[in-house]
Amino acid sequence: MSLSHISRFVLWGSVGFICGVGILSFYSVSVSAFLFVIGILSIGIIVVFYDRQEVWCFVFFILMISIGALIMNYFLQRIEYVENNVGKIVEGEAKVVDEVVQKGWNSQVVLEYYDGVTVLIKDEKYTELVWGSVVQLQCETSLPEKYNDFDYQKYLFMNGVDYTCSNFEYNIVGFEESILSKLALFRMQMENIVNNIIPAPQSALANGLLFGGDDRLSDEMQNIFAKTGMTHIVAVSGYNVSVIVAVVMGFVIFVGVNRRYAVIFAIGSVLFFVALIGFPSSGVRAAIMGILVLVAASYGRVSHAYGAIFFTGAVMIAINPLLLRYDVGFQLSFLATLGIIAVYPVLERYFVSKNAAFGVVDILVLTISAQIFVLPIIVYHFHTISLVSLLANVLVLPIIPITMLLVFLMLVVSFIFYPIALLFGWASFFLLSYEIFVIESLAKISWGSIYVENVYVWWGVLYYVVIGSIAYFFNKKQIL
Repeated sequence: MSLSHISRFVLWGSVGFICGVGILSFYSVSVSAFLFVIGILSIGIIVVFYDRQEVWCFVFFILMISIGALIMNYFLQRIEYVENNVGKIVEGEAKVVDEVVQKGWNSQVVLEYYDGVTVLIKDEKYTELVWGSVVQLQCETSLPEKYNDFDYQKYLFMNGVDYTCSNFEYNIVGFEESILSKLALFRMQMENIVNNIIPAPQSALANGLLFGGDDRLSDEMQNIFAKTGMTHIVAVSGYNVSVIVAVVMGFVIFVGVNRRYAVIFAIGSVLFFVALIGFPSSGVRAAIMGILVLVAASYGRVSHAYGAIFFTGAVMIAINPLLLRYDVGFQLSFLATLGIIAVYPVLERYFVSKNAAFGVVDILVLTISAQIFVLPIIVYHFHTISLVSLLANVLVLPIIPITMLLVFLMLVVSFIFYPIALLFGWASFFLLSYEIFVIESLAKISWGSIYVENVYVWWGVLYYVVIGSIAYFFNKKQIL
């Protein structure tokens, strides 16, 4: 079997697996009946088209749909088991296994008992608990309530949390340090440096750009970013990775380095970025996708890049099927990367030249390519269509890499000679102020965004069928 045939089997098998998980994620169906229909369909296709080579690829696609459905059903049964054990008292030693997050007047703390049960408690805002704290904990297990149509229980379960604690008591008995806790502490120290040099709200945006996450922004600021379609600049996703790759490769190639060596520089930059932000799961997933697709696109055909992104997504979903529906970051990362593969080559042929403003146009085209594919996800989760998103991206995105570089240099220099770090800080403050001014101004436009009350899954499916068909038409020479 040739490499192209293997690549085709990997692609369709991965797509089939994702479809199988997706069907049981969004619809309540009988797994037995579903598998029976799938089996009858496969037998019928083999009998009718047994002499055609494509039939085996399609049968493999159907088989992987079945496997995806079975794995998703297994996770749903685990969730049902957890629900049947609500209200019990669990006690013993537990360790804080994630960064403590301040939310409103509380601090959310994830602790894991030594028997593997993981719970979430809401402690006082200025809690003494930190990543690595060991406590003697007594917890009455409970499940969180749903927020509107958002299933918070499954979201927590996806993140490894079995229960919330309705009543709890704890005493700190020790501390266990780890590499991840050290990285988290180092990142917190760097965030404090940013907060000390750059005033708010610019400091919140600076930390969001460099370390990822919009939780540092106020609720009002988060709403403004959502209205203008700019939330992606502070989300650790495939977009961040794409910007890093575009800037690093653009610079390295510009100074005369061979393209294949430039790929190595880009991969190193991505790994450094993920280490800098403490290896969060969203960042690791985005980095894996970005690196695999970068390597596949650089050393093989476009079809190999499609196979790489779908195979990577399928592996991640196999490990945790709940990602597909409940992790917005995974959805944005996967689809942004897929959009760059599918749409960017088309736009590049018409809008990007080799000397296009040192990568500025390149970054804008990357962003537009990603935005085309993430639009349904944004509408589905936030019920908002931004009509000023393109303008906001055009006005803000070209200086985002410069801003990130200045903030990074500020942090590095602060450990060497603090007064010079202040100069980088004020330069960063100027750019951050401009970015916030543009986003706030566009958010004030009354017609700048449209609220969509009811959003249906089949709308998104139809959208991707149309966009995928168009992308295939323009890229079929590179794919086939």
